[in-house]
Amino acid sequence: MLGGRWMLLSFGAAAMVATAACSASKGAADPTPAAAASAGADASSPSSSSSGSSGGGTGTSSSPPAQEGTEGHGDAGDDGGSDATDAGGAPRADVPAIACPDTVGAVYATAANLPTMTMGLRGAILTCAQDVSYSVSDVTAKLAAKSVTGVVATSGTNFYRIAYRTYRDDGVPGVSTAGVWLPTTPRALPMPVVAVGHPTEGLAASVTPSMNATSLDDLALPWASQGFAVIATDYAGQGNAGVQGYTDNHDQAHSLLDSVRALRGLLDPSVLDQRVLLVGYSQGGGAVLAAQGLAGSYGADGTVVAAVVFAAEYFARNDSFGYQQLLENPTELTIVTGVTRPVVAATRDYAFSYNVLGASSATVTFPSSLQSGVESSIMSMGEVPFGGYLQGVAPTVGDLFDDGFRTSLLACMGSSVVGPDGGAATATCSGVASQFYTWMQNDLVAPDPAGAPVLYVQGLADTVMPPDQEAACNIDQLKAAGVAVQVCVDTPAEHTTVVPRNVGFALQWSEAKLGGGTLPAYASTGTMPACQP
Repeated sequence: MLGGRWMLLSFGAAAMVATAACSASKGAADPTPAAAASAGADASSPSSSSSGSSGGGTGTSSSPPAQEGTEGHGDAGDDGGSDATDAGGAPRADVPAIACPDTVGAVYATAANLPTMTMGLRGAILTCAQDVSYSVSDVTAKLAAKSVTGVVATSGTNFYRIAYRTYRDDGVPGVSTAGVWLPTTPRALPMPVVAVGHPTEGLAASVTPSMNATSLDDLALPWASQGFAVIATDYAGQGNAGVQGYTDNHDQAHSLLDSVRALRGLLDPSVLDQRVLLVGYSQGGGAVLAAQGLAGSYGADGTVVAAVVFAAEYFARNDSFGYQQLLENPTELTIVTGVTRPVVAATRDYAFSYNVLGASSATVTFPSSLQSGVESSIMSMGEVPFGGYLQGVAPTVGDLFDDGFRTSLLACMGSSVVGPDGGAATATCSGVASQFYTWMQNDLVAPDPAGAPVLYVQGLADTVMPPDQEAACNIDQLKAAGVAVQVCVDTPAEHTTVVPRNVGFALQWSEAKLGGGTLPAYASTGTMPACQP
């Protein structure tokens, strides 16, 4: 996902390891003083730069039960929010404070006749559907199915799906959908908000995470299993109208930060406090790092106390994920570059063109012979089959790009221009390439030294997100900016296993951050290599 299903194609099924890599023991001091993030004043405007299957699994689709360990609670009722207080009038954390009468399909439908978008409407909930309830034993089974270690479930959870308003990268109003887990045995109230960014799944509506019963069982469910209220954005344009801003730092960060506002709008105000925890893996890790840099200016509707990233896919420079190298080597066999780089480049290029240039220009960066096939494939396939499609139609790297776009973009980057045969060529920075380059530069987000401290978890066996090319460079950038970073290095972890192996430690670390306690010690099993951009 560039996660579990992705690795099945690119490197074979990875063996899940039974022991967590970053073990913890209480009493170690924070290696870097943590700076609490300011909520930030809301800016006057944002920075410029279908129906699904049940999310159910083994749970039940009946109305949510009363909170475990309490008495006197009736069913939530058909609207999913009619009993948002207990018998004594105290607010409940396991059901919404608003009505949730919508069908699951309605959550993904295009909203019509919306009021004019304003900054004050960020996070406004448009639709809410009650979905499935999971008992503690259900949650335990779901965690085990994902080989999650170091997490013992203490709460069941009620799952809802919502649609809420947000801003896209360019300031155009958008709508994101999300999955929400509400705890049946909540932590002491008020609780923090836990907002999750998901890994790469593709652009097709069918792979939208909130439509998948198990998609985030190793990423969002561990926090829900500990009694937290959790929301996981699908990112605006994924599963509903439009196309998600894939690896677009501002677009993704806006969806993530506005999901915090949406969760606050879903629950009674007294259930949640001002603390916010951001958690992301792969593409979602990039969304979290972008949100760390933008929360102070865009606003987070609270204080981002900490950020947790696993193997982040974060475009922080021209050659992140080897993008510039692809442009410079048109004669190289696509398979030699690995399956992931070409599919990430193609998905990113398509999303940029669709969202910035317009739907009719969505394929302009591709050769004319591939444009029709790329469009139908990318919008109907998940990331894995789309990667397989690209291997078949683009045997060399140059086959992935319209050559005028590729050479012109190299000129924009100040790189030596290479022709389709690998020889020297000439080009000027113009047209679509110039627009793309301008967007790339405007989309870079500087880390905020006054923002949230970061736990960065990375496996050294990760061939999808090579640590010397991605994690090491991202960590150097964060530290150079003055951000407090704690690094957890897991030598045997691959891209698929880094979350289930280490989410238990991440939970302990985040609980210490949220509670102002002493950080757990960590036992990295290796050393982060030097950055090799």
